Amino acid sequence: MPAHLGPENSRRPRLRLDGVPVFAYHGLSTSAAVAGPAPEKEYWITEAQFREQLDRIRLGGYLVTLLRELWDATSTLDNESSRVVLTFDDGWASDYLLVFPLLKDMGVRADFFVNTATVGQDKFLSWREMMEMQSAGMSFQSHSHDHVDLTRLSLPGLERQLRVSRQLLVDRLGCSVDFLSAPYGLVNNRVLKVAQETGYRAICNCRCWPAQPGAPTVNRIVVSPRMTARDYQRLLARNPVGYLARIARKPLYFPRWILLRWQPARVGVRVLEEPK
Repeated sequence: MPAHLGPENSRRPRLRLDGVPVFAYHGLSTSAAVAGPAPEKEYWITEAQFREQLDRIRLGGYLVTLLRELWDATSTLDNESSRVVLTFDDGWASDYLLVFPLLKDMGVRADFFVNTATVGQDKFLSWREMMEMQSAGMSFQSHSHDHVDLTRLSLPGLERQLRVSRQLLVDRLGCSVDFLSAPYGLVNNRVLKVAQETGYRAICNCRCWPAQPGAPTVNRIVVSPRMTARDYQRLLARNPVGYLARIARKPLYFPRWILLRWQPARVGVRVLEEPK
């Protein structure tokens, strides 16, 4: 059952978007001075920021749930307007060292998308840590095997990335792997088709809009240090102003995103997941 963090907030806007906010995090640091490795530091937030966001979820009376719970209950979903999902990409060690304790303290769970090629490497989660987190209710899903642009791979390469990652997670954790977070949020029809054929129920992108439970793609809101408390509150409440404001800022970053988008697709290349 999803965790209920507190009483309903009567100040939610009358006009709200349909769907469920799904937030995408990339790592936590103890302070802004020790953010994650470049260029990941553009997405890492501090413990204090994340704790404040959890407090806003609690004070707003939102139900923190897992993706599979939403997709399993599409026809009988109660209190959809109060639901929220927390997801973490890349499988950094900070997920265990910083994120996990905060989630346990608040009594909530999250979905963690890992690149299986980096599990056990320096600065990344280990299988032992993942098993401990899973025992506490956390969910582990696929971020592909290597962190590469799936849309630019050959068909055999794409199939390998999705199949190997899913099978490793199933074999090592004994869990159900139903969701794929596409690296860089890049998805096309071929990726979607192969993912469905491989056994995934839905693919996460980085379209800043509430997710629709049961859909083949999962819209997610990328969290960054520049996201203010007011921004977060608006997105949490599905206030159209908050979503439209973020979408309107994207053209300002379009040229830079295009340049990074066409770097060679290889392991280790990391580009912006969402222009901000």
